[in-house]
Amino acid sequence: MLSIDNQKRIQAIQKGRWLPHPYAKKILDDLELIINQPKIDGAPMGKAVIGRSGSGKTTVLKHFIKQHTSRADSAIGQPLYVNVPSGPSLNALLISILESVNDFKATARTAGEKEKRIKRILSNLEPSIIIFDEAQNLAEGTSKQTRNCFNAIKSISNELSIPTILTGTDDLIPAIGKDEQYLRRWRSTRLEVYSGNNQEFVQLVNVMVQGLKLKNQEGPLSKTAYAKIHNYSDGVIGLVKELLVNATILAIEDKSEKIKVDHIRPL
Repeated sequence: MLSIDNQKRIQAIQKGRWLPHPYAKKILDDLELIINQPKIDGAPMGKAVIGRSGSGKTTVLKHFIKQHTSRADSAIGQPLYVNVPSGPSLNALLISILESVNDFKATARTAGEKEKRIKRILSNLEPSIIIFDEAQNLAEGTSKQTRNCFNAIKSISNELSIPTILTGTDDLIPAIGKDEQYLRRWRSTRLEVYSGNNQEFVQLVNVMVQGLKLKNQEGPLSKTAYAKIHNYSDGVIGLVKELLVNATILAIEDKSEKIKVDHIRPL
């Protein structure tokens, strides 16, 4: 049995932390251009952030939102985060937007009524930007369903001059590519994964290992360890973290307090 102290250490490791790295910085720089664009008549410029599952898109977005949230006691003028529901249902999407501004009233019955209510609420809140996470869900189903959802987002953005960000996997790209207006509005930027066992990848792993605070962990890992981590994670940062968390738990359990090659195992 692990001691209570070790259980708390493992829980702290599993919580994770914000980890700045070059690929995340590129996305943050791209988003800065969007949120700082001057207000003009017409469609605000947006962005589509594309990345593999586990690449850290949501982590980067929430860090961006935290950077641009100036007051904890007021929603006015702050970024708005919407978690897109599963499936391309316009009604479900509009409900998710309403819930993101803590509006749970069922007074608006039709999609048209909901969209009008959203525009009234957002015209008062004046969000600096709206981020639609897991937007690849809108690409599921028929082309008409997907267009209805994208057009609702576009209408809200146009009428209120609020820039919008869509984030998702590669499944989002074909849906955006079907319409020239979507392509211009949501030009894509990619959150890359770490290719090969190169120095950038080694540095990333080293920073993550330092944050684990194992008692006997000194210096870099072995070349075999880096190779195994990359092989099992394919350079996806979320999987790298899971591998290191699992390895850390094993190092605590066997009391070595140091990540060994045999601690690195497939997920």
